[in-house]
Amino acid sequence: MSDTRDDFVISFKAHGGYDSPLIAVKAASAVEMYDKIRSLEAAGVVAEAGNFYQSFAAQFTLGAALGATPAQHPATQQGGYTQSASTPAAPPAAPAGAPPGMEAPTCPHSPQYGPKKWKTGQGKRGLWQAWMCPAPQGTPGQCPPQWVN
Repeated sequence: MSDTRDDFVISFKAHGGYDSPLIAVKAASAVEMYDKIRSLEAAGVVAEAGNFYQSFAAQFTLGAALGATPAQHPATQQGGYTQSASTPAAPPAAPAGAPPGMEAPTCPHSPQYGPKKWKTGQGKRGLWQAWMCPAPQGTPGQCPPQWVN
């Protein structure tokens, strides 16, 4: 661990989505920052981050096209893909915690991933509630949240 302080931090993202690769560079001075950025570029790190992202996203797209369904990690409720069963399962029921009497809406992704998922949270403006598209984040054509007042 270093005793020096990094006063300069710059982050590079390919786009604004959460699935975008991120490179964060820290330096103690502007000159050091410039040298580090040029070094990353010259070594091909920036290009490789983009290549890795494209490969990673392609694997998720291929898995979905082959009929795989997202595996749910018990702690995070997010994860990779598992092979789907040979017989189609009934669509999942409305998630726990959904408002009483409300049925989960569907979207174009529902046949593959199930109905929309009920989510709530606390933001700067207070409590929010929404039905979210069941497709994995970053899926092309993913539906926008269906906000509930």
